[in-house]
Amino acid sequence: MTTTHQTVDLLIAGGTIVTMDDDGHIYEDGAIAVNGTDIVFVGSRQDALQKLSAKETLDAAGQVIMPGLVNSHTHAAMTLFRGLADDMNLEPWLQRIWAVESQYATAENVGTGSELAFVEMIRSGTTTAADMYWQRDVTTEAAKEAGFRLMCGPSFIEFTGPDGIRPENREAVAHEYLSHYQGDPLISTCVQVHATYSVPTPLLEKARDIALGYDAIFITHASESQTEVKTIVERYGKTPIEYLESLGLLGPKTMLAHGVHLRDDEIRLLAERQTSIAHCPESNLKLGSGIARVADMLAAGINVCLGTDGAATNNDLDMWGEMQTAALLQKGFNLDPTLLPASTALQMATIAGARALGLEDKIGSLKVGKRADIILIDFDQPHLTPLYNLYSHLVYSINKADVETVLINGQFVMRNRQLLTLDEAAIKSKTRRIAKNIFQDCSGIFQPCVYNVAMLDYIWKEKLNVQQNLTGYRRF
Repeated sequence: MTTTHQTVDLLIAGGTIVTMDDDGHIYEDGAIAVNGTDIVFVGSRQDALQKLSAKETLDAAGQVIMPGLVNSHTHAAMTLFRGLADDMNLEPWLQRIWAVESQYATAENVGTGSELAFVEMIRSGTTTAADMYWQRDVTTEAAKEAGFRLMCGPSFIEFTGPDGIRPENREAVAHEYLSHYQGDPLISTCVQVHATYSVPTPLLEKARDIALGYDAIFITHASESQTEVKTIVERYGKTPIEYLESLGLLGPKTMLAHGVHLRDDEIRLLAERQTSIAHCPESNLKLGSGIARVADMLAAGINVCLGTDGAATNNDLDMWGEMQTAALLQKGFNLDPTLLPASTALQMATIAGARALGLEDKIGSLKVGKRADIILIDFDQPHLTPLYNLYSHLVYSINKADVETVLINGQFVMRNRQLLTLDEAAIKSKTRRIAKNIFQDCSGIFQPCVYNVAMLDYIWKEKLNVQQNLTGYRRF
């Protein structure tokens, strides 16, 4: 009797598969098969060879195969401003960044900055990101060109930004974007509000209604700094969490970025509302915003995922570093080494991120029927030798350069460390030209003496003449 083999487009065979599925399956000498955009087999290599014929077989011996990482909160094009405004609190940082953005966050520049972000994320094994920034159409199209999976959407803020969209016109722009990208294989849509301090109540309510109308994920920054919490309490008599709750903006389709300053009752409320938190530990540390109570959130049942925030506050888009920082912070801060074990940190960077973005049925784990967002990691490295515990190495030992091959939606975007959809050299060259112009116009901020506040105010307000765009931060 002859055996009929199913023919698949790609068979990745011989490596160790870390599925991140509900049961935590790990297959040594495993195999994963891809047909079109989807995973059609996950299991042992022996079983795969008995059941499948492949148009192409990739030998993954000595490698770890796992789902691509999910960067749940970032501002992709802020790669342009990496290292531009360091060593300051959130509010003065926003003042400087919003000022330079008003001049340099043009559509062309944002396209270049976004491409650079996709280079950095793909090289480090991130296959999906939730992005909030100006010129979202440009970033979205850049993601499609790169073959990168992106969640993006219209943003609401109370002033006219570099995109030229006035607050009263943001509703119409939102409908246009959300309608255009419905059903796109790589682009998932959301509705985003910068923060409760930068968006008045009527605009928040409008954003809420649009999100409900499209059944879209709602994203906003919340309780990131003590100053933010104090400002909202003074303005509305409520904390940011209480204020969002009063407007009906907490729920299973809401993701809040940061959540650094939360009370016990707010943690219980977020758990009850099934609201996700995107934890960005390195950005929070660098801005001096504080350390989020992640261990308490997880214990309460909150879905906590991980994000890098933008490269202007991190200063990279490395999710491996974010995992390690998140795990070590909770252990040290709480004086308890059992908190946030490596397996949990890895979940935060994969399936928890997918869940927060409403994409858990498509990505975040390697299961039959899900999209083939897959990364291969070279484990034949001195810092990964010997190997006793995969999760431990993936969180505490790995280097982003260990990522060797990346597939998104069934397509290779990096193979043997060679990018296939992006011209890295050209993108870096364009970025350097943009940076040269920024440096020439804003050279004062690179000098040590700029930490004199009066001088900074002169540089940003007089030289760049952007007072009219800074209403959002004046209320601090």
